[in-house]
Amino acid sequence: MLVLILCIGDDVSSQFYPAKLYSIRDGMPTNAVYDISQSPDGILWFMTSKGVATYNSLKWTLYPDSLKLPSSPYSFIRSLEDGSIWVAGQNSDGFMISYFKNKKWHSVNTKEIGEIKGKFTFDVKLKNENYSVVIGNEDYLKILNTSEDKLTKVLLPNHRTLQIHAVSFKDENIYISSSEGLFVFNESVTAHAVNKLIAPQKQILQIDWDDDDLYLLGKNWVGRYKNNEFEYLSNNTGVSNVSQFNKHNLTIDQFGRVFFSSMSSARFLNPASGKSEILFVNGRIFNAKSNKIFVDNENNIWVGDHRGLFKFNVLRFQNYNENIGLADDEVTAISTYQDQLVLANKTHLNLLEQGTIKERIALNYEPDMRILDIAYDGQNVLYMATNSAGLQVYDGKTVANINLPGLTEKRITTVEFIKDQLFFATIDALFSYQAGKITKEAELSGIRNISALDSDSIAAVSTNKGIYFYQPKTQAVHNVTSNSLNYRNVYNICKWKGQYFVGTSGGLAVITNNEIIPYFTTEKLNGVAVYSLFVSINNKLWIGTNEGVFIWDGQKLTNYNRSHGLIGDEINRNAFLQINKDKVWIGTELGASVYDYTKDISLEIIPNLKITKAATLEGQELNENTNTVNYNDNTIEFQFIGVSYFDENQIKYRYKLVGFDDEYLYINNSNSNSIRYTNLPPNNYEFQVQSSIDSDHWSPPKSMSFTVEKPFYATYWFLTSSILAIIIILYIIYRIRFNLILRNQEKLKKEVSQRTQEIQRMNSEIQAQNEELLSQTEEIATNNERLEEIVQDRTQKLQEQNERLSKYAFMNSHELRGPICRMIGLLNVLKISKSTDHKKLLRLIQETGLELDAITRQINQTLSTVDLNEVYESNSIENINVEISDNKTSQK
Repeated sequence: MLVLILCIGDDVSSQFYPAKLYSIRDGMPTNAVYDISQSPDGILWFMTSKGVATYNSLKWTLYPDSLKLPSSPYSFIRSLEDGSIWVAGQNSDGFMISYFKNKKWHSVNTKEIGEIKGKFTFDVKLKNENYSVVIGNEDYLKILNTSEDKLTKVLLPNHRTLQIHAVSFKDENIYISSSEGLFVFNESVTAHAVNKLIAPQKQILQIDWDDDDLYLLGKNWVGRYKNNEFEYLSNNTGVSNVSQFNKHNLTIDQFGRVFFSSMSSARFLNPASGKSEILFVNGRIFNAKSNKIFVDNENNIWVGDHRGLFKFNVLRFQNYNENIGLADDEVTAISTYQDQLVLANKTHLNLLEQGTIKERIALNYEPDMRILDIAYDGQNVLYMATNSAGLQVYDGKTVANINLPGLTEKRITTVEFIKDQLFFATIDALFSYQAGKITKEAELSGIRNISALDSDSIAAVSTNKGIYFYQPKTQAVHNVTSNSLNYRNVYNICKWKGQYFVGTSGGLAVITNNEIIPYFTTEKLNGVAVYSLFVSINNKLWIGTNEGVFIWDGQKLTNYNRSHGLIGDEINRNAFLQINKDKVWIGTELGASVYDYTKDISLEIIPNLKITKAATLEGQELNENTNTVNYNDNTIEFQFIGVSYFDENQIKYRYKLVGFDDEYLYINNSNSNSIRYTNLPPNNYEFQVQSSIDSDHWSPPKSMSFTVEKPFYATYWFLTSSILAIIIILYIIYRIRFNLILRNQEKLKKEVSQRTQEIQRMNSEIQAQNEELLSQTEEIATNNERLEEIVQDRTQKLQEQNERLSKYAFMNSHELRGPICRMIGLLNVLKISKSTDHKKLLRLIQETGLELDAITRQINQTLSTVDLNEVYESNSIENINVEISDNKTSQK
């Protein structure tokens, strides 16, 4: 929501109103505009020299030539409440009627209507889902019911001289504006009662309604018919021609202002004053021969002609600059002079009477001169501080320089009348001037401006030292400054609500505890350089900045800048002036604006917001019927537009995806009207978007709900089916396992039974074997006893045998070896002895041999009692076992 303050002065005639110009440079298909309408969704429709075009506050769209829509000046366009757009006029094939509905163009059968040549007038009405079309041509009406293709032709009275200028539906009637007055058709044609009241000025060009009040436009007059009475609102409208294209315009805006034209510039009438004014356009003397004046649903006034399209929506300000007569654009200071208003440029004074520039006065020129300040003595003299050109004076006839002897610094920065005494300053001192005498009051540094605060004190603001408070009576100087360099650079000071407010390069400040400290209103003004200050009659603080004018009442801050109709954004420090309770004059770098704040009218401006498209990356469009997207097509782009024509560049958006974003995200570029979300996880979402002009008041959110589907494996049915399948599978496995266990149990039982039988059999065998073992154990014990006896017997025999063998071994080693050794020795002696000894030796050998034989016999005798085979066989296991077995048998 934006609070729009609109006012129109009743004493200003040499000014222009800020207008937005649209042309082919802004995207228009052509500069020639013949008719304008607006659909319920806020879109503007234009009949142009290239056909039908639309504008949605963001872009222009032209319908193609292939549709063969009208494109001549003899063409009209209308919008109905069902959203349909109707056009009638000439194309390359002749007369045609078409309408646009449900995103398609439809042709109307005009065969019954026939050919319409030259100028005509047109209107259409929706009734009970049927369309009625009326064509006014020359002196007759053709009424077509499109649902039945039924045509009614109505001839008006006095048809030989009558010319129809306009037709329009209201309720069940058709109103016909003509050269012979106003007529009404409802089954028959009757003259309206107003005809008798306006005679002889009976020619009516156009009508319009404001509730039940009937407004009428004639040649050079505008009137109103109310409660069966007629009154002229103006008898000098400047409209003296009949449009050759039947482009007669009369429209009433939301505040009762009357706009009109007919082969003329667009004008408006303030009913309270009865005065009409031309809607001057900066850079053009007037918008000539307007084809259409249209007031949209935001109360913007659109004017289309053959040279372009203009939009007026900020008539609160009336503006002055070089184009309408000032010596220069920039207005550096404003003052009154006698019964005139003075607007100062850098080198000239512009004198205005009743808003009209009457005289331009050039000051004595010096390089780098600039009128910085003006002071009026209340009688006949103006004093000007002109920087390098010194202090100059104007007495109503001539301009002169005041001689300033003794001043080393000739640059005069400010001048002020205080208690009938003139004070002025250079950049380093404060002076007074009276009766031709100059007095240095105080040496002060960097003086930029001086102001009278009360009867005893002067404030001199400095470029680098803050503020000097000077008391002329005592010549006492008190300096108030700040720790911040920006807040020591002061432009202006005023007293409001018992407190000193200070304009500095750092922003708005106040004096507290003998110090300049920042003063915070809202974030919008925070840190903005403040050049000028004044308190209005209604006790509001006006703040001039490089971002326009701010008005502060202690709670609410209102800002006006170029987008609101102010001619410039930078307010000069001595260029605020309120000359009466109605008017505030403001001087800027681009000219002067006058504002009447007592006629403020509030208008809520909210962009007409809609979501134009929502689609996935693969092209699936979302709507109320299709609001689910596949999990693998989860990148979604939203396109939206806030339609507002107040200031298209100020449209802002904020959006949020509920289910994804925690807070709103902001878009401050009016051309950025789309947003894309990528790879959204499965969830339920709601996209919300709002639009605003001023960022403080937002439109109701437009929303679109949708769902990103889960992958099939994460869906409820899949999970449920999977769980059921798992349960079934587990049950089948269980049953299989159970049956297997049963079979295994049966098998196990059989095996257990078999094993039990085997065990029992084996147990029986073991018992039998055990018994056999016991028997064998007893047998073994018996055998062991028998064996011990056998062993003892055999041991005894072996001992005896061993004794014999021992004896044999002894005989071998002692008795047998001795004779053998002697025999060997004797043989050796025999070899070496003499032959005489041989007999002795041979005898000895014989004796030895006999001895050996005897021993051999003895050995043989000893061994004859030892049978080794017997010993081996008797001690073998087999013989022992046989013997044990024989022993068992003998025991049995």
